[in-house]
Amino acid sequence: AQLSINMIQEEVAKFYHIQVKDLKGKKRVKAIVVPRQIAMYLAREMTENSLPKIGAEFGGKDHTTVIHAHEKISQLMKTDSSIQQEIAEIKNLLLG
Repeated sequence: AQLSINMIQEEVAKFYHIQVKDLKGKKRVKAIVVPRQIAMYLAREMTENSLPKIGAEFGGKDHTTVIHAHEKISQLMKTDSSIQQEIAEIKNLLLG
C-alpha cells in the first residue's frame, strides 16, 4: 500500500495531539511547527511525491519550505534523541 501525504499528516497529528488543519495552517507555535516539519520530512522520505506537491498538501506552502523542513529535521535527528524516537515511532505506526 502506497503511503499518502494525508496518511502521514493524520498519523503525525494524532501522535502530537493536534489537528491535521494545524499541520496545513499558518500557526507558528512550536507545538505545531515541529510536528509540521516532521510531517513534511516524512512525506519527503516515505512518499514519491514532488516537493511542490508536498508543499501544496500542507496548505499551499512553497517547495523551499519543504526543503527547509527536511534539512531542519535531518539536523535535529543527528542531535536530539527524543526526535529520533518520535520519528521512529511514527514510522512504525505508518508501516504498521
